[in-house]
Amino acid sequence: MTTIRTFIAVELPDNARQIITQLQSRLKGLAPPHTVRWTASQNIHLTLHFLGDIQSDELDQINNALQTSTQTAQSFSLTLGELGCFPNMRRPRILWVGVHGETQPLIALHRRLGVALQTAINFTPESRPYAPHLTIGRVNSGGPARHIPQLSQMLATEQAVGRLVTFEVDHISLIKSELKPTGSIYTPLTRVSLNPRS
Repeated sequence: MTTIRTFIAVELPDNARQIITQLQSRLKGLAPPHTVRWTASQNIHLTLHFLGDIQSDELDQINNALQTSTQTAQSFSLTLGELGCFPNMRRPRILWVGVHGETQPLIALHRRLGVALQTAINFTPESRPYAPHLTIGRVNSGGPARHIPQLSQMLATEQAVGRLVTFEVDHISLIKSELKPTGSIYTPLTRVSLNPRS
């Protein structure tokens, strides 16, 4: 039986992806060279749950969990804006863009999915509160130490990017992740539609 590395996510529409790519390009020009590994534009997404390695025969149960959790969910809109990093600005490891707008339906969907997946495949959701964000880059470890304060300063200056784009979330996806030497390749396995707004 094969294992598949998977996650459940909101995929970005093309216009949102383009705007995030433009932001990345601007930040690339401002960041110290070779400090950040930027996420490929086609791989930028909003993770709901990272499932990790699953057995191929669990796909049906996962798809059922997706259907169950979205039965009553209506589409909603999200706004991307604000720049930040984990764990904090002084020690940046992961660079992200914030998610705002109708976040209550998003958080409710995340919670329902967690419960449905727990029942379906004994999945254990993360215990920390859900903090929706888009990862746009990761800081390279082993680079010159002097670059980190420079990067922190640049991020603090650029943090207030304002509202970048608003888009409608009308489906969620189960995505396969293949780790390759050239970077991850993401392939949607299932897309489940949300109900149109009433």
